[in-house]
Amino acid sequence: MSGWDDYIKLLFGKSPAIKRAAIIGTDGSVWARSGDSNAFSATEQELKKFAALFNDINSVPGTGADLENIHYIVPRVEEKLIFGKKEQTGFFASKTNQAIVIAIYEGDNAQSASVRAGVEYIAQYLLGAGY
Repeated sequence: MSGWDDYIKLLFGKSPAIKRAAIIGTDGSVWARSGDSNAFSATEQELKKFAALFNDINSVPGTGADLENIHYIVPRVEEKLIFGKKEQTGFFASKTNQAIVIAIYEGDNAQSASVRAGVEYIAQYLLGAGY
């Protein structure tokens, strides 16, 4: 792949439910984000705060998470994965050594499985590449 944007395109190909996506550094810096009609619009401040959630991931279900000026409840976390939900939208975020892959989706719980699989696929690929 030629650049970080290619990973975003690959992620969109993993599930039609994905509406917006980004890859950020563990410091909250943006490496790539979806654009045009699917623009990922989280602010720099939101992304820094979001990235810091992985420092104490087990506390996240008690506080929730904010992306793109939307507060999501977080019913579930795993070692390097956060799942957020609000009505018919949600997100999955998976952390690697240096990056966080984020996908925001629309749809019911049945569609969330393919979104999670896509996020974890990209995260595993990045880990294998040393990120």
